[in-house]
Amino acid sequence: MIPLLPAPSLGIDIGGSKTQAVLLDEQARIVADHVRPTEVGSDGVIATALAAARGCVQLAGIGFGDLRGVGVGIPGRVDHPSGVVHTAVNLGLGRLPLGERLGELIGVEVRVDNDVKATLLGVAHRLDAHDADLSYVNFGTGVAAATLAGGRLVRGSDNLAGEIGHIPVRPGVGRCACGQDGCIEVLAGGAQITRRLSRLRPAVSLSTLMAAASDGHREAAAVADLAASGIADAVQLVVLAQGSDRVVIGGGVIQTAPGLADLARRLLVGRARGSAFLASLDLPGRLVVAPPEQPLAAVGAALLVRC
Repeated sequence: MIPLLPAPSLGIDIGGSKTQAVLLDEQARIVADHVRPTEVGSDGVIATALAAARGCVQLAGIGFGDLRGVGVGIPGRVDHPSGVVHTAVNLGLGRLPLGERLGELIGVEVRVDNDVKATLLGVAHRLDAHDADLSYVNFGTGVAAATLAGGRLVRGSDNLAGEIGHIPVRPGVGRCACGQDGCIEVLAGGAQITRRLSRLRPAVSLSTLMAAASDGHREAAAVADLAASGIADAVQLVVLAQGSDRVVIGGGVIQTAPGLADLARRLLVGRARGSAFLASLDLPGRLVVAPPEQPLAAVGAALLVRC
């Protein structure tokens, strides 16, 4: 279990368009929440994080000196022991010692981790599954996963564990940004789904995809089937690779087109009909959709302080 500490902790989720800060009390309850638009570049990211943090503690009527610590979740490749972000392309970052620079400005320890790993901690807290075998798969612009094994984050060398979006599963479907062909991210990443939808006539958006498919738009149905198959592939992959009891899926794709999760579940049911092995795993029963409208990434970032 994540221990309760005698002082509040602050979590900051830095995204490509917005940065959200939350303050957790000693019982890990949200007592303040503040959102700012994200400025890109090293100085912009730091200024945004500082402003979000300041706005959050002001809402709570406390100062930075009252904090136990600050946790930050950020996309990209992160060296979590040092708090250095090595790459975060969507934020215009190269190497940035984010933990050190933000810590100097706030005056307390700042811990930094990849945003999907931070979100997993928020998911585990929300599901009261801190000691579980649990995976979270984020379907946003790209696809990435994070796993708890017996309650401990699986990191691997260079904190690389979880980059399942770049595993090829469907050769011939299209080239991934990583340079490979047919990756999970090509099937179910938001950027690739949006690219396919942009070609359809009449126009279809991600938010109208499932309705269009239900109304008989054959091309939209094909896009939905491809995306759902990528989601199903990701769930099957993390269960087979990590043995997770539950696989929670979330991110912009799932939130914007929630029917894709139901379609992926039906695909997993169909796969089980043709395989006694898959049937024995009950993949559909392990699939869980992340609670909508919950600041899971920011909460998880705050919980980095308590790990």
